[in-house]
Amino acid sequence: MTRVTHVAVPYLSITGRVAAADVSRIRRRVWAFAAEHGASGMELAAIQIAVSEAVANAVEHGYDGSGGAIRVDADVEDGELEIVVTDGGRGFTSEPGGGLGLGLALMRAGASAFEVRDRPLGGVEVWMRFTVG
Repeated sequence: MTRVTHVAVPYLSITGRVAAADVSRIRRRVWAFAAEHGASGMELAAIQIAVSEAVANAVEHGYDGSGGAIRVDADVEDGELEIVVTDGGRGFTSEPGGGLGLGLALMRAGASAFEVRDRPLGGVEVWMRFTVG
C-alpha cells in the first residue's frame, strides 16, 4: 500500500498591472508574509530591498517606466523563503540601461540564492531565496 502525504506550503501570489506607485504596496505584502513565516530583523530588511528592486526594475526596464503585467510569487518550505518576480516586458537588451546598476547587486546581497533569467516568451524572471527563522 502506498501512503501519500500532503504538505501545505505557505504561499503568496500577487498578479496584475503594476506601476511605480504600486512597488511599496507589493513590498509591504511580501514583508508581512515573510514576517508571518519566520523572517525577522536583517532577513526582513534584505527581503524588502530585494522585492522593491525586482518590482521597480520590471516597471522601469521591462516596461520603460509605464508599468505592465507583473507576478510576484512567494512560498516557504524547509526554512527557506523563495520569491519569484516575473514580467512580460522587453527582456534583456543590448541597450545600456538607465540608472546606476545597483539593483541587481542589492537583490543578490541579501539572498542565499539568486538568479535572473530571460523568459523564452518575453520578459524577465528574478528568482531569490532567503533563509528565514
